[in-house]
Amino acid sequence: MLGLVSLFTDLSSQMVYPLVPEFLISIGANKAIIGMIEGIAESTASLFRIVFGRLSDKLRKRKLFLVLGYGLSALSKPFLYLANVWTVVLGVRFSDRMGKAIRTPARDTLISTSVDPSEKGKAFGFHRAMDRIGAIGGPLLAILVLSLFNNNVRLVFLLSVIPGILALFFIRFVKETTIERKPVSAVHKHSLRNAPFIIFLISNIVFTLGNSSNAFLILRAREASLTILMIPVIWIVYNIFCTVSSPVFGSWSDKIGRKPIIIFSFLFYSVVYFFFGIANNLWAIWVLFGAYGIYYGLSAGVFRAYIADLVEPENRATAYGLFNTGIGIALFPASLIMGALWDRFGSKWAFLVSAGFSLLGFTIFLLSLLLRRGVKSQPR
Repeated sequence: MLGLVSLFTDLSSQMVYPLVPEFLISIGANKAIIGMIEGIAESTASLFRIVFGRLSDKLRKRKLFLVLGYGLSALSKPFLYLANVWTVVLGVRFSDRMGKAIRTPARDTLISTSVDPSEKGKAFGFHRAMDRIGAIGGPLLAILVLSLFNNNVRLVFLLSVIPGILALFFIRFVKETTIERKPVSAVHKHSLRNAPFIIFLISNIVFTLGNSSNAFLILRAREASLTILMIPVIWIVYNIFCTVSSPVFGSWSDKIGRKPIIIFSFLFYSVVYFFFGIANNLWAIWVLFGAYGIYYGLSAGVFRAYIADLVEPENRATAYGLFNTGIGIALFPASLIMGALWDRFGSKWAFLVSAGFSLLGFTIFLLSLLLRRGVKSQPR
């Protein structure tokens, strides 16, 4: 049921999202403003993720936060239809991201406690795949509307509310999971203060400084002469690779462990962004969008499963909230840095600097694993 909720939500979101950067440029925004909008929307809303995650753990309720979060996102998008200045777009993006902040910690906790612990990676991979199926359908619907109504972007924004409301229908069928509270001594090892979780959080915050808004990938494709009508198509390519790779890597992480896949995901991202910076041909951009989809499959579900391995259920929504808050805060400077570097030095250096930040995050995570292994191997 949560897979269907995410499918229809992404159907709604991805009708809109690929068209927002071009729409902002059409109403007078430059790339620095686009970076600011994406940074504010992601980071400010992300500050509340830990708040709602903690509330979910305290109340031991999940569905309430699903209804509020998905509802806010669904109802905010049609206001893009009325937008004539970039500040309205900022308000809509903020509301949409706030909805995500409300629902995500509770949703991920509900997934992790609804399946056998040995299949967490598979479960998150399946959910990510359902999410991405919606993300494939969204651009297809956008193409259909644009083709039938003379590239009317505003009409796409208005119609996006329909799948968003359909997503709310499936929430009623989602079942809560009960969590028995354990004594403090029994959960200390897997509390939020455990070193592996903290190191993983820090490494991802640093990594995210090089992971700016995906809006810049679309702008990079436009710079390489991609037409407006083909923007949804290239976004479909990205989401097809997300859909195929997410359950595969999720299942692999159950069998071979999360850490090797996490390490590879950091390196893979750095290589993809490096080539985004130096690519000279449009065909290369198409290939890189597919590769970026594979990165998403490597990371999104596996990272969530890894956090579930590290933190017990009674603190898990707080952990997801803290993790998403840290990443969201880093997205603000990441998008500002990307936009400012692009305007000042061009897209090449913007992407190369981002690749450098991702390598730094990888280094922190890898060193932490090597140091812990060294400590364990020392004689007592």
